[in-house]
Amino acid sequence: MTNNFKPNKGGYRQPQLSPEEWKAKKQAEKDAVYQMIDDTATAIVQDGEKFRGFLDTQARLDRYSAANALLIYNQYPKATQLKDFGDWAEEKVSINKGAKSISILEPVEYTKADGTPGVSYNVKKVFDVSQTKGRQTPAPTVNRDPQALVAVMIDTSPVIVEVAPELPHPQMGAFYDNEKQTLFVKKDIGDSVALCQCVAQELGHAQLSIDSDSYSRKDMGFQAMCVGYMLCKKYGVDTKNFAINRIPEEWKNKEPKEIRAELSKTRTAMNEIHSRVSEEMYRQKQERSKDRDSR
Repeated sequence: MTNNFKPNKGGYRQPQLSPEEWKAKKQAEKDAVYQMIDDTATAIVQDGEKFRGFLDTQARLDRYSAANALLIYNQYPKATQLKDFGDWAEEKVSINKGAKSISILEPVEYTKADGTPGVSYNVKKVFDVSQTKGRQTPAPTVNRDPQALVAVMIDTSPVIVEVAPELPHPQMGAFYDNEKQTLFVKKDIGDSVALCQCVAQELGHAQLSIDSDSYSRKDMGFQAMCVGYMLCKKYGVDTKNFAINRIPEEWKNKEPKEIRAELSKTRTAMNEIHSRVSEEMYRQKQERSKDRDSR
């Protein structure tokens, strides 16, 4: 009898789910992702090295929301370029055998019953370039021309910039005065790396003050440090002087939703500064290219 057995040509097929079962499966998947966000947010504020690791992930993937950065950090912290299976396939890039997908949230617009627009979130499965046969982009070289970066950050500052012979603290290379809405930069700073770190952090203060209705330098000091750290990390400037591991005690007692709100503030501020800096760098590159062509 067994010799006469003929296997199904289509092979094993998973039983088809009913619409109700499919909906329940997708909801369970979404609930698990939201729980991962909350658990990761709680975990990183209890551990300085985990928090630093999260900021590194957010700095590389600045276009992703803080919630998605938490998801990526939890599942694949070294990610640099994420796309779903279809997008990689369009580029004729194959995914490595056995690679585990990374779950993130994708916004989906819809129309509510009353006719107004709404936004929902679906779970999206993506893969990092390192999980594929694709070419990986090299990481920024440490201390890649910090002096030039300082010049661009100052040129694209959203507030007035003035040179000052002295600042409130002798160790500071820059200081943002919210009352005067002015970024003061100390004259004749020899260490371009230290100056770059200071300017990045103080620009963080400036951007955070613009983005908030009420501003306290004391209350926003850690957030400004995070902004400065991520900017330096993104542009390959040394970050050892940033005391990121000194997480404020009040952060450790916050609810996951409150932690995400703080992380979103820092991500938004960093992204605003980075957008202006990258646009100016691109413009300067184009100008240099035109100059070379005209010779």
